[in-house]
Amino acid sequence: MKTVSLLFLTTVILLFTGCSEDLEPVAPEYYHIFTGKNKKTWKISKLTWTGQGKSNVTLNFSSCYKDDSYVFYANKDNAYEVTGGSSKCSATESGTLVSDSWSFVNATATLNIIIPLFSDNSLPFYVIKATTSEMTLEIYLDQDNTYSYQVTMQSVSEE
Repeated sequence: MKTVSLLFLTTVILLFTGCSEDLEPVAPEYYHIFTGKNKKTWKISKLTWTGQGKSNVTLNFSSCYKDDSYVFYANKDNAYEVTGGSSKCSATESGTLVSDSWSFVNATATLNIIIPLFSDNSLPFYVIKATTSEMTLEIYLDQDNTYSYQVTMQSVSEE
């Protein structure tokens, strides 16, 4: 009986100590589309209002938002910055408008970021389209998901 107990105990110890491989998480493909290898910069190229049963309307928005850069970093903190361009929205506007983090929920295809055009807080944008050069995000304005804004961004640089 002692031999069986000793053999069982030895087997259990070997099972728990024999495999000590460190697991490194692999980022889903969307992450690389947003961030590139190290960081990726995007600019808003188009803003569209959509409404159920209505034609989509491409909106003109202020030039102070058109030249802003949206930078997604491929680091463990998912750092995210929005930097203002040469056209300022106010006299006191600093170079860095947002310094935060981004997150992506694969199950709902939701990218959580701050876009100063809409809010100073992180909002959930649905990823409608995402390629290495262009992405389209959508945010709904009502509970029935009948009215929304679609933001199209173009990639301008990647490192």
